[in-house]
Amino acid sequence: MARGGIRRKVLGGFLEFRLIPVLLWSYTAVVLGTALAFLDTGTIDLGWFVVAMALAGLVQGWETHTVNEIYDWSSGTDRDASPRALSGGSKVRNLELLDQRDLWILFGASSIAIVGLAAVVGVLRSPWLVPLVAAAYLLGLAYTLPPVATAYRPLAGEWLGGFPGVLLAGLGAYAIQTRTFSWTALAALSAHAFVCVAMLVTHHYADAGADARARPPKRTVVVVFGPRWARAYATIAAGCAAAIYAALALTVHLAFLLGAGFTLIAVASHGTVAVQDLKTVTRHELRIIQLGIAAGLSTAVVLAPPLWPMLPLAALGYAAHLAAVSPPVELRRAWRRACPRPR
Repeated sequence: MARGGIRRKVLGGFLEFRLIPVLLWSYTAVVLGTALAFLDTGTIDLGWFVVAMALAGLVQGWETHTVNEIYDWSSGTDRDASPRALSGGSKVRNLELLDQRDLWILFGASSIAIVGLAAVVGVLRSPWLVPLVAAAYLLGLAYTLPPVATAYRPLAGEWLGGFPGVLLAGLGAYAIQTRTFSWTALAALSAHAFVCVAMLVTHHYADAGADARARPPKRTVVVVFGPRWARAYATIAAGCAAAIYAALALTVHLAFLLGAGFTLIAVASHGTVAVQDLKTVTRHELRIIQLGIAAGLSTAVVLAPPLWPMLPLAALGYAAHLAAVSPPVELRRAWRRACPRPR
């Protein structure tokens, strides 16, 4: 393969990972789960932290996203010409960076890596952790793979895919450090999972037309119940997250006030977004993602100061994805306003 072809494949693999959503969902969940383990034990095993991050990243970034890309392209929703920036897939098919065979290879390679890491965790850490990994893997597969395809069914994508996926990533990170379960960890990670569910609804605003025209139709909450009801639904989900963070601040540690504060700002953003204006939706989605990452990571770093490097790493990853993504012409101004670059 020519050098230019290799570069296109590498860029395609990077875009397919969809780093910005991964930073909100898996990355922040793992960091928060590890911070809660530090709160209970006073220590962090760096090696197992890296393993937990790798597992969560592989499950969401490549296993789930490649299957989603394949079947959303097949149904037609990702092929739709409607202008979208973060939504509408990773654009690797539209830009002809990867084809279906490449996506299946990426899926297979990530699946092998997940199985290998899960085996290591089961042998060297605890066998009961393996079912957690298996459950996360299956939920990611079922998100788009027929006949289950929870992403194509209203409410199922959030509550049988996104919410438990985030919980498993964070609880797995906690358990790989402590080999135990924690109700506090469950509550804190539920707050973050509510944040991610609310973001997922926002993510689907720009896709509503394409999703409705897909075959089979992708019946998201926005498509089935309409954008106004979906906005209320997302706002309530974010409000639940803020309430849980606030309760934890009162009962466990004041650090959770940071999570509550950032999430309350996100609640306001959810409640005021003009759901049928693509530029406004683009700006609000990016801000909601930024606020969700800030809520989880700021709380985690106060709970576990040794995790402070995860803040600049998240910023670098976010900037790298922004640099690689080319938003549609119609949305470039909105993209720049939401993501100002240094002068």
